[in-house]
Amino acid sequence: MASRRKVGKSDESARSAASSIARHAQVALLFLDAADLESVTDSVVLKRSLSLTSVISTRSSFARRFLGARFRPHLQLVNQIGSGLQGAVFEMVGKTYVLKKESPGNELRPSNLQSEYKMHCDVSAAFELYQASTQSIVHVPKPHDFILKTQDEAFWAEILPKIPQDYRTRGNVVTMERILPLPKVVRKAIITFFCGRSWNLNDTEVEYLLNNPQNKHCLARVYLGKANGLIRRENPAPLRNFPLYLDWMEELGIDTVMLSQEMGKAYATLHWGAAINGDDVEFVLGTSVTRDYGMLIESPDFHHRAIGLYLLDFGQCEEVDFKQDCDTVYQAFKGAMVLGDNQLFIPHASTSPPLFEAFKKGYIDAGTAILSARKLNEKFNLVDFMKQYEEYAEDFVY
Repeated sequence: MASRRKVGKSDESARSAASSIARHAQVALLFLDAADLESVTDSVVLKRSLSLTSVISTRSSFARRFLGARFRPHLQLVNQIGSGLQGAVFEMVGKTYVLKKESPGNELRPSNLQSEYKMHCDVSAAFELYQASTQSIVHVPKPHDFILKTQDEAFWAEILPKIPQDYRTRGNVVTMERILPLPKVVRKAIITFFCGRSWNLNDTEVEYLLNNPQNKHCLARVYLGKANGLIRRENPAPLRNFPLYLDWMEELGIDTVMLSQEMGKAYATLHWGAAINGDDVEFVLGTSVTRDYGMLIESPDFHHRAIGLYLLDFGQCEEVDFKQDCDTVYQAFKGAMVLGDNQLFIPHASTSPPLFEAFKKGYIDAGTAILSARKLNEKFNLVDFMKQYEEYAEDFVY
């Protein structure tokens, strides 16, 4: 199967932008100018920027690179921007999507890239289908194509010469919508506020970290379930998958209640909308392109970047059969919620009662709406499920 579904990239980008507009229409947006943010303290930058209501206007070098390469294939370089258990992730300069290339041998595992792609498609479809009824503003990056290493000769002829030398072999590939990184003004505030005070950095060291190409690919993991932690100085790219711990968010005054409620809605949509257990998924803060007041345009406007909460990484997930009895289904979901890194993201009832109540409300409200639409509300009771999960999860508190 060369592709689970073929779509035109321009059409896909338009639908993605339209979806972004629909999400942001539910909240009052706060438009921020990066130039203005440069004149306030780092803590103020982070509080204002790391909000699901913020759109940052920035003179983006990313935008210049994108526009310069958009219609010039020789400028469409392929750069690694991430890696995981299954393989490496690459940007293609001038494109609004990324490539996830499977590591050799991973295709033989049950949790291979093709399996993840199927899960990803199912999750994306569920979030689209139930977005209105759940009023969720969590975004799942759009999956585009699955390309086998043995097929699509034109694709491989174009990509292989551009891909970094260490990865210049064929492997199964998924293309998907890109989560854009946090803008430079936010990255600098993260370095100076978090890394600077821990490592006692001088201005030269701050600029060195800020200009490190790897640190430009900055997404922040939303750790509502872990109060604090350390940033390792020996890490050459501390901003990749930056750990945003609960104590830090509360110190900055970030709206963690809203994040908790949206996370609850997302888990409910994963479970009851997509019938997927959510094992080892991740939630990150990143950005997407938009335009003042959410006006849809065909050419992406990288100068206006909307902060969003993104759900990703479905490689360890498993499907759940709703024909099974309630206890079996409940165990599949609550069991997965305490595995992997899930407990880093989900707030704990014993240590953060207000946040857990927000998570629980989001989960029950969204899940009940989905079960009603699927005519499964007489079989499954989400108040009972969340009570069971709360008791079950206490043995796994970090």
